[in-house]
Amino acid sequence: MAVQKDLFDKPWIRNSFGKTFKFLPPNTWTTISLIVAFIAFAVVALDHLYWGILLFVISGMCDFIDGRVARYTGQSSKFGAFWDGTVDRFVDALIVFCVFFLDFSFQPRLIAMLIFILLFAILMPPFIVAYANHRGAVPDPTEKVIWRLSFRAEPLLLLGVCGFLNPVSGTASFIFFLLALLLEVATVVQSIILVYVRSKDYQSQP
Repeated sequence: MAVQKDLFDKPWIRNSFGKTFKFLPPNTWTTISLIVAFIAFAVVALDHLYWGILLFVISGMCDFIDGRVARYTGQSSKFGAFWDGTVDRFVDALIVFCVFFLDFSFQPRLIAMLIFILLFAILMPPFIVAYANHRGAVPDPTEKVIWRLSFRAEPLLLLGVCGFLNPVSGTASFIFFLLALLLEVATVVQSIILVYVRSKDYQSQP
């Protein structure tokens, strides 16, 4: 079951984080998240894997904070939503690119192909939802009509475990990589099918 987008948006959580971190505007937190992610990627590329994972966690925390600050301070905006979603896609891509620096005992070309598929699959679900909404196939401005098998948290958590285990066991690390890949491919297929089904419901409405 997917981690619901509002699971961690309870009023007490929103108020607590919003009050604590309101000293910066929400869009600034989003930008910091992107900057830290680029630094994390560079750190991983320089062969400091665990430090890179820690920095990606910090990047994710900044991404979590921005929305809570926006809601708490009443600074939510359409541009903020756009910027947050755009930065999320950059961070997702940087995390997937880090897999190139892991050590797997498999044919390099196969690994590269699988990483490409994972990158495509991890970027597609938000695009599917946004494009279905943009084209009017399934009006879904809150992204709750087209539910998905996974959101960002699940594949990124699996990739985090993949990276953490890699220096210890390449085989165990590769298993978690495959789990992330299969989950995202299934989510892409499921999202497309759901758009198809739901679009018929909207077409039948007067």
